[in-house]
Amino acid sequence: MSSQSAAPAMGELLTNRQKVLIYVSLMITMFISALDQSIVATATPRILADLGGFPLLSWVFTVYLLASTVIVPLVGKLSDMFGRKPFILGGIAIFVSASMACGLAPTMPALIAARAAQGVGGGLLFGSVFATLGDIFTPIQRARYMGYFISAFTLASLSGPTIGGFLTDGPGWRWCFYINLPVGIIASALIWVNLPMARKGGRLRDIDFAGAALLGTATVCALLALVWANEKYGWGGGPTLGLFAAAGLLAVAFVKQESRHPQAILPLTLFRNRVFVQANAFTVLQGGGMMGAVQYLPTFIQTSLGASATASGIVSTPQSLGLLATSIVGGQLVARTGRWKAGVIVGALCSAVAAALMMTLDVGVPKWHIALFMVISGLGGGLIGPTMSVVIQSAVPHEQMGVATSGRQFFMQIGQVLGVALFGVVFTTTYASAFDTELPAAARTALPTDAYEEFRDPTLALDRLRFARVTKELQGQEGGQDVLAQTVEAQKEGVADAIQRLYLFATIAGVFVVLLAIFIPEIPLRRNFGPPAARPESDGTPELVPIEAH
Repeated sequence: MSSQSAAPAMGELLTNRQKVLIYVSLMITMFISALDQSIVATATPRILADLGGFPLLSWVFTVYLLASTVIVPLVGKLSDMFGRKPFILGGIAIFVSASMACGLAPTMPALIAARAAQGVGGGLLFGSVFATLGDIFTPIQRARYMGYFISAFTLASLSGPTIGGFLTDGPGWRWCFYINLPVGIIASALIWVNLPMARKGGRLRDIDFAGAALLGTATVCALLALVWANEKYGWGGGPTLGLFAAAGLLAVAFVKQESRHPQAILPLTLFRNRVFVQANAFTVLQGGGMMGAVQYLPTFIQTSLGASATASGIVSTPQSLGLLATSIVGGQLVARTGRWKAGVIVGALCSAVAAALMMTLDVGVPKWHIALFMVISGLGGGLIGPTMSVVIQSAVPHEQMGVATSGRQFFMQIGQVLGVALFGVVFTTTYASAFDTELPAAARTALPTDAYEEFRDPTLALDRLRFARVTKELQGQEGGQDVLAQTVEAQKEGVADAIQRLYLFATIAGVFVVLLAIFIPEIPLRRNFGPPAARPESDGTPELVPIEAH
C-alpha cells in the first residue's frame, strides 16, 4: 500500500471543536457565493440604467456560469493531490478581487470581464469546499452537515433579494458587489487559522492539463451552443450546429486523452461505478427537469395572472422554505439511521408530483395554488440535494473524492443549462402556436404588423416601456381597445398553454428520476474514513459496481 493510501484522513486527526470551526469557516465561505448570485439579479435594472448595454445583459450571468463550470473538474483533481486549503483561499481571493472589479466597472464589458473572474473564483470554491466536508466528516456524518450547508444556501437565496434591494436603493448597486469584501476577508482568516494544510502528494507536471483544456473547451462550446440556440441563432443555425459539432469532437478527444493519462482530470474508471453514474444521471435529470421549468414560471405569473414582478419573485420563497425544512430533517434522519434510499425516493416522488400539479396552471388560477405546489417541490429537493452529494462521495475511494465531488457539480450545472435551453424552445414554440390559435381572426386582421410581432414575444408584459408603447399604439386606432383586450387575452392563454407543456415534460423527467431513485443501489454510509463499504449481501467486494456490458 502506498504512503498516500496509508496516510490517515484529515478528519481522524482533528478534534470535534476543530471540525466545527472548519465547518463554520466553510459555511461562511460558500455563503458569500450563494448570496452574490441572488443579489446581482435584484440589482440588474439599476445596473442597466447606469451602464447601458442591454444586448449584453445575459452575459452578466452566462459568463459566470461558463467560467465556474469549466474550472470545477480541474480543481477537483488538483485539490485531491495538493490539498484543499490553497484552492479555497485562492478561490476567496479571486472572488473578492473580482467583486471589487465588478463594483468599480465603468462599462458593461468591464463588468462582464469581472464576472468571468468571479466565476473562476466561484468554481474554485465549489470544487474544493464540498470535498473538504468529505475530508473532515465520515459519510454518515456528512448527511447531517450537508443538510445544514444546503440550509445556508437557502437562507442566502431568501435574503439575497432583500439585501440587494436595500443596497441598490441605498448606497447603490455597486455595493451589491462590495459587500463580498468584508465577508470574504473574514472567511479567509477563518480558513487560514482553522483548516490544516494536507498535501497528499503529486507533481504539477503530472497533471493532465491537456485533458482539462479539451474538457473546458468542449464545455464552453456546448454551453454557448445551448445559450445561443435559445436566445439568438436557433437550434438549426450555423453557429449553433458548428458549436455542437466542435463540442462533440472535443469530447471524443477528451475521452481518448483520459483513457491513457495516469492522472486523469475525470478518471474513466468512475464511469464503471454504477452508483456514481446513476447518481449523476439522477442529478442531471432532476436539476434540468425542475430548474429548467421553474425559470419560466415568473413569465406565466406576470402575463397570465397579471401579477407584479415582486409577486412573481416571491414565488420561489415557498419552495425555499420547503427545501430548508427537509434538508435539515432529512440529513438528521440519514445520519441517525444510515439509510438514505427511502428518503431519496420520497423526494423524487414529491418533485414529480409537484411538476404534475403544475400542469393544472391556467389563466385565473389562485396564486396560493402555485405556492403550495412549490412547497411540495421544495420538500422533494431538500430530501434529494444533500443526500446525493453524500452518496456520490461514499461510492468512491477517498483519494478520488475531489474529482467525484467536482464531477457532480459539473454535471449538475450542465443539466441545469441544458434544461433551461430545451425548455426555452418548448416554451416559445408552444406559445407561438397557442397565441395564433387563441387570437380571433378579426383581431388578427385589425392588429398592426409591428404590434402583432411584439405580442408574439411571451415576455412582452415583463418590459413595461415596450408594453406601454404597444398599448398606446392600439388605443389610438378605432376599435383598438377591443383588439387590445382580445390580444392580451390570447397572450395570457398562450403563456398558460406553454407553461402546461413545460410541466408535462418536467413530469416525464420526474418519472425517470423516480425510477433512477428506485433502482440505484443503496450502499451503506460508512462511519469511518475507510474504502467504500461492501454491500451486505456481497462477499466483501467494495461497492464500486461496474456497469454490465451490453
